[in-house]
Amino acid sequence: MGDAANGMSGRRTLRVIGPLIGAAFLLLSCAPSPAERGGSAGQSGTTAAPKTLRIGMQDQNEPSGSTDGPASVAPYGGSGSGSPALEHYFMFHGGLTKFDPGSQLVANLAEKIPSLADGDWRLLPEGGMEVTWKIRPNVLWHDGTPLTAEDFVLGFQMAIDPQLPKSPRGELPSIAEVRAVDPHTVLAVWKTQSVLGNVSANDGIPAVPRHLFGDLYASGDKTAVENSPLWSTQWIGVGPYRMTNWSLGTSIEGLAFDQYFLGRPKIDRIIIRYIGDVNAIVANVLAGEVDVVPLGAQFDIPQLMAIRRAWEGTDSGLTLPIPKGVRTVYLQLRDPTAPWAQDARVRQALLHSLDRREFVEALLFGLVDVAEYFGAPEEPAYRLAQQRGVPRYPYDLARAEQLLAGAGWTRGADRVFRNSAGQPLQIDVTSSNQGANVEESTTIAAQWSAAGFQSRPTPYPAIAENATEIRHKAPGALIWPYNFSPTVIKTFTRTEVGNEGNRWRGGNYGGYVNPAYESLYSDLTNTFDMSQRQETSFQLLKILADELPALPIFFTPLSLVSRKTVDGPGVVSAMQAANAWNIHMWEMK
Repeated sequence: MGDAANGMSGRRTLRVIGPLIGAAFLLLSCAPSPAERGGSAGQSGTTAAPKTLRIGMQDQNEPSGSTDGPASVAPYGGSGSGSPALEHYFMFHGGLTKFDPGSQLVANLAEKIPSLADGDWRLLPEGGMEVTWKIRPNVLWHDGTPLTAEDFVLGFQMAIDPQLPKSPRGELPSIAEVRAVDPHTVLAVWKTQSVLGNVSANDGIPAVPRHLFGDLYASGDKTAVENSPLWSTQWIGVGPYRMTNWSLGTSIEGLAFDQYFLGRPKIDRIIIRYIGDVNAIVANVLAGEVDVVPLGAQFDIPQLMAIRRAWEGTDSGLTLPIPKGVRTVYLQLRDPTAPWAQDARVRQALLHSLDRREFVEALLFGLVDVAEYFGAPEEPAYRLAQQRGVPRYPYDLARAEQLLAGAGWTRGADRVFRNSAGQPLQIDVTSSNQGANVEESTTIAAQWSAAGFQSRPTPYPAIAENATEIRHKAPGALIWPYNFSPTVIKTFTRTEVGNEGNRWRGGNYGGYVNPAYESLYSDLTNTFDMSQRQETSFQLLKILADELPALPIFFTPLSLVSRKTVDGPGVVSAMQAANAWNIHMWEMK
């Protein structure tokens, strides 16, 4: 991996790995997954000391107080890429499928990936489809009970239950019913046709142990379900590690599950330590007290650089920035009187007024690229946008002033843009107070103020109980990620608009609504021809570039730090930014 892989200092452009929507593998049956090695501790004829892996994380919960299940290892898969919950999910649980580092879909709990060619994925003539999943016969829950199709039936029922405190993720709202055909066969009946029919990873159909939750859920006592310790300290899953101790807010410990269906993990014991201060994590790594800081720790680039510089020339380990999406400024469009909601030229001027190159050089050591569009550069739609001249908005204050003048905003004597009534153009920048967010919001507000807007950073507590509501109601601009996933383009649809009725869930923070975009997204999920899909993806990207409901800033990196004593952590799919996806194969050297 060059400089990054060897822990050397220096700046290099981060290449975004993996497409925005992995369409090719969705239409074909999956090639056999790479051989997954098992193994046991020690060597033949000897008794080796147990191998213990020490993992450092900032928090055990979802970032900024958000949760998608009663606990951060809940079987709903946690949030999208790069979250602590996603790391926990792969350590202690798992889904029917997952992504390898090349964004290839591979089978996990399922025996194989359903395909149209094999007939276990059927498009129905009246619309909708049926997808049949065969479960591996050797999967056990951590208490020794076999995994069955009924566990997925219950998991689906709970995942879409509006009375439980989470929102259905991915394409679950498009599924009408999940049935158990026999103990090892699950049938998913879809309301619509979708190229994502055979994707059921961390945001797919979850498995919930019916033998533990079935009666409780059937009783109708949703509060008892939500408060059950089986979501936390008494967690029972099907992952490579069995939870043995959970000290809330402090640590989680797990032992290798001897009967894990892909083979016993090579490392006997894991200890996840929650160290709230990122600088304290750096100190623990440099002192040899932490072995791995995975992507879910949400380590920022300055902390990665501190370790890289300390390790320079020593071959002490791996320091690797890995992309997960686009750092985005979402503009609040719910208020029709806001200047940026009234006129796209104001939105364009806002982006022209940001020196994004200086931004990433100063704050991110030049390790990332400016994002021109909402997609990954390797995605065909992104390349089409470059080739066909879809608008880009480089730093250009003169152009920004021209656009604002056309929209009725001119500079006053104080150099601030004002309308005909003398009112200043004010737009504040909201962010959580976590990590580098405050520094980012301060920088954006400062650049806008220097350009002639009135702008202030307005951070909110990351642990606020109403954090999701704050994000959706931020009156000006909100800094938040746009994380790559097979369904990320859905972010700007009406169903993703948060409100009181859906408990402020969804990623459409600005409340953007566009019927043309909705129609194209519907076409995208129902188009199985690859060239047509690429054209539709391009048209969606073009709408976002023309209308700018949100401003793309740079490609968001997450940081992996791994001491040289650990073999296994490395590059992952941008669809699934969690290092623990293959933790059962890691080894202590």
